[in-house]
Amino acid sequence: MKGIRKYKTMLETKIWPVEEMVHEDEFTDRVELLRELDQWVKAISRMGSWSTALIAPRRIGKTVLLDRLVNTVFFKPEYQVAPFYFKMKREKMTLKQFLLEYATTFFRQYLAYCEQDADLFNQKIEMEELLDYKTTHKAGIMAQEYIRRFLKRYNRHGNEDARLHWEGFICEPERLASHSGTRVAIIIDEFQDMKFYVYDMSPELFADMDSKGRLNGTGAINLPATYDRQAQSKKAPMLVSGSAVTLIFRTVMGGPLGGRFDFMYIKPLTIPDGATLLLNTLKYYAPDKVTTSELALYASAQVGGHPYYLYCLATSKCGGKSFEDENAIDRVIRYEIENGKIYGFWLTHFDDNRKYINSDDDLELGKKIIYYFTQYNNQPVDIKAIASKLKVPKQAVEQKIEKLYLADLVYRTAARYYTFNDICLMRFIKFVYEQDLEGVDKIDLSQRNLMNTLKGKFLEMVVEVSMMKFNYEHKQGSWFAKAGEVEVPLFQFVKTTTIKGAKTPSYQVDVFGKEEKCNKVWLCECKYTKTQMDMKQVKKLESAAQVLIKTHEEEGTKVPDIQLWLVSTGGFSTEVLTYVNVRADIYASDYEGINNLFKAYGGNYSIPQFAVNG
Repeated sequence: MKGIRKYKTMLETKIWPVEEMVHEDEFTDRVELLRELDQWVKAISRMGSWSTALIAPRRIGKTVLLDRLVNTVFFKPEYQVAPFYFKMKREKMTLKQFLLEYATTFFRQYLAYCEQDADLFNQKIEMEELLDYKTTHKAGIMAQEYIRRFLKRYNRHGNEDARLHWEGFICEPERLASHSGTRVAIIIDEFQDMKFYVYDMSPELFADMDSKGRLNGTGAINLPATYDRQAQSKKAPMLVSGSAVTLIFRTVMGGPLGGRFDFMYIKPLTIPDGATLLLNTLKYYAPDKVTTSELALYASAQVGGHPYYLYCLATSKCGGKSFEDENAIDRVIRYEIENGKIYGFWLTHFDDNRKYINSDDDLELGKKIIYYFTQYNNQPVDIKAIASKLKVPKQAVEQKIEKLYLADLVYRTAARYYTFNDICLMRFIKFVYEQDLEGVDKIDLSQRNLMNTLKGKFLEMVVEVSMMKFNYEHKQGSWFAKAGEVEVPLFQFVKTTTIKGAKTPSYQVDVFGKEEKCNKVWLCECKYTKTQMDMKQVKKLESAAQVLIKTHEEEGTKVPDIQLWLVSTGGFSTEVLTYVNVRADIYASDYEGINNLFKAYGGNYSIPQFAVNG
């Protein structure tokens, strides 16, 4: 009862273990990823989770995500997994200082979870004071005994014992979890920075070297390497993240940590969810600026659903800022890329990585390679094509792209380089480099036809986004043209697909979903027009289902149960509705039905009816 009372109090007063950086309802989407991470934490109680690294481009919202995760799982005492959330600061310190800060954070947060005391979780309190904290929880009492032992050793020895004490303490969360039964999720943000800011030396030597500017990271301890044993723990596994994709990836993939981490990737928001975020941020940061859902979708599409860029638009200092039409939105985007926060962010990043970006024997050639690289947004970089365009050896281009990889401007997988899905970065590079270069072809990054493509696929996107958020909730049957309620399942994956047998026509399925816990799939036909769906589309979807059955029979695999879902913003003919009424395996959602579903899963606007196609 104590934990429940405290949980209700936190909800009523909006006090959380971690103070989030955004308004509560400004946090948008990430439902699937949060659900996956929540299950990762839950599985620790049965020793079912591996250490995991969150891989994400800069400013994609990973810290906000981790904040929300901790605030969610903290109030789940039934998991019996205490979140230990350590945010690595870019602040130089001695190892002995760092050890005390790290240990104090762990013990404070562990006690806070045991007693469901959200206020204690991030309270600035010395470790000695934790011994006076009143706890009746078995794990809490045990933690206080561990604190006594820690302080006894810490106060008895000087800096000469710091390294040994640190290496012994790394596994302390696991030992306490093993003895108490309350496991630990070790969550470290900016894990890669643990390589550069902690020095194993006396305070006197530290102060002397710092005053001479000699603490530049080269003499720091590689603390991530000391987690080689802890990274394999099942009672206290690790969840680490960082804002430098290349560096965090190399940190957990190479050296002592190689092979010890799984990976999860954080992508930009979907275009529909990006529009939701923009409308939310405008409400707080520019309440006098009004826009429509169609224009919010346009803005989201133009910045690739990137949450930081959408925030920049909402808070932009662009003179005469407006979101009243597409041209006005384009002006705000251009201002941000050429003068605003987006410009400042990437200019700083380029300055910080000057040693990689500008270290060329032929500076002009280096700039041209970077310039032509912008045409490969969110796709493999065609090194051969760039080399051919510039009439230089392929090796010269490869060497430059490798430097961009070290500067965290591209990522590498399957022996190929890929650019991030970041059209604003590409526009920034084009703006900065194009004016200094002569004899280069103009690259068009305007995305003029993007909105037409979006309009044609928007309903499929809405259905896909909504399905990925389903999790066994009961929704009104009328939204599916059924009586009573419909339970929506959790999906293992949702995508667009093509179905074809050995001797059958191929069928494009607008949205295809595989349920998580049973052998059942959903085939969805989406019609985004103002005219009614007739039996022709129904028969087409049924034919696709028959071909799916045939492909399983041909492959000798078990035929799944099949649920058909018709979605039509123009509604349905009487014949279709009569047909659906007697078929339990067919759902039908008209505009009101799909719109209600979209809003039930986070949409804060009505689905626009801007597409008129067949």
